[in-house]
Amino acid sequence: MRRGTRCILGMTAASAMVLAGCSNDPEPAEEVTTTASVTEPAPPPSGLNGTGTNEDTGELVTTSPVPEWDQASRDSALRAANEVMTAFARPDLSFEQWWAALQPMLDQQASRDYSYMEPSVIPVTTVTGEGALLDVDSAYIARVAVPTDAGEYTVLLSRVDADAPWLASRMTPPEETS
Repeated sequence: MRRGTRCILGMTAASAMVLAGCSNDPEPAEEVTTTASVTEPAPPPSGLNGTGTNEDTGELVTTSPVPEWDQASRDSALRAANEVMTAFARPDLSFEQWWAALQPMLDQQASRDYSYMEPSVIPVTTVTGEGALLDVDSAYIARVAVPTDAGEYTVLLSRVDADAPWLASRMTPPEETS
């Protein structure tokens, strides 16, 4: 029996004796029998220590699904970039309306960065075509070129795992040509 289990059982028995002694009943108290159930924590998966770190490599191991650069991932990244730019390209809206549409599609840093932007100064008003992936080096990050009436914007997207949505980190306007 583990030390913690013995301690719990001992405290339970002591409590029962104290309560029995406090009774105003002249008859002897019935013997109280209690059992404690202690659930052992599940052992970590083979090769892992209790912190979720692989003992051999030191890598953090998670149970989140790992994304792949399959066609569904590509399509969802392109769709997300077009949706973000469509919401961003609305200088005709009040800040409150613009922000309510855009903010759910941004990651935490972009939410901080764009929270002070005034939509009326945004030069783009329309997405003019479908986006195109610029690189596919990582299944966690996508750079998408989105054509607009102000030129081609680059949207940087990221996701934390295969089940997470793509969130925008940055919408970069086209470079100025002189």
